[in-house]
Amino acid sequence: MRNPFSLNRLAPLALLVASSTIGCVDNAASGTESTTATESALEQENGGFDTADELPQFGEQDLYQTAAIENDTGVTDAMSSDPSVTTIESAPNVERHRLLILWGQLPPDRDATARNWSGSLTLSRGALVVGRTIGFEDATDHLLPRTAPATVDFQSVTKPFVDGLALRVLDPDPSQGALHLTYQSAADASIAYDLDLSQLASGPISIDAGGGARVIAVAVRDNDACDHGFMRGRWRALREGLGVYRGVVANSDGQVAGHIRGIWGVRRDGTHVMFGKFIDTDGHFRGILAGRYDAGHWQARWIVQSGDHGVAGGVYFDAPNLPGGVFLGRWAETSCAM
Repeated sequence: MRNPFSLNRLAPLALLVASSTIGCVDNAASGTESTTATESALEQENGGFDTADELPQFGEQDLYQTAAIENDTGVTDAMSSDPSVTTIESAPNVERHRLLILWGQLPPDRDATARNWSGSLTLSRGALVVGRTIGFEDATDHLLPRTAPATVDFQSVTKPFVDGLALRVLDPDPSQGALHLTYQSAADASIAYDLDLSQLASGPISIDAGGGARVIAVAVRDNDACDHGFMRGRWRALREGLGVYRGVVANSDGQVAGHIRGIWGVRRDGTHVMFGKFIDTDGHFRGILAGRYDAGHWQARWIVQSGDHGVAGGVYFDAPNLPGGVFLGRWAETSCAM
């Protein structure tokens, strides 16, 4: 995972638990976002977040709805049981990844012109299995029947947000070199984007598709022995150099496993820091994120009561003049091979 920031100056969770000023961030990261409260919380150890359980979605269901974080829907992909795919999955050297790929306006733009993304995603070898659709709307978006293990065809129109897919990627022989995923427009043969999936080991891939549109992908290794997955949501500025974020936390299948809310900004000493609190779907405390952000990337430690538990990181797209930008990333226990 990309690691451009030094995290060793952030406080251990033990200091957070002992703090007497915890809680002021809870107002800052809620619907009443106070610039003053957020500025104060930013200077506290780990952003002032506590380890208490919360109501599901922090009791802010309406705010998460208002943030318009794209919904996801599970898919039963018939290709998963096709002999051509099961043969690949049982190959002795098969390598498995979970991939989240999004396309559309990043950050969202309510004034953007609708864009037709209908087309295909094709793997250079191996197989793709669809796990979930993201942001698909019945009127304009749907998967087309699968005809080949390495290709997923779909219809998709975006405005002003994004659509996407959660995929299982199966590579039968990694020794053949880098695996590539190609997007090809169905309407315009000249529009194609190539993603070198070997680059995902360092962090998300982001491709400028013009007009404020992007194709972005993030991946985790398909390793059931550790806890890992994806994060995505809205990254909103309160003023220059100060803001909040809200998002969903998904497991490696792309299924929502919890929620996160947090703050980001420039401290008085000039450091760019970000903090957040991660809960499961029932509101149980899962951890604190404490890290750095800058130049479109963020990186954080995942901390629990006993200390460091894992890492998280990804990209963000700020939108100072819109209700909210976007962040996307991945999270994993320390034992995971990202």
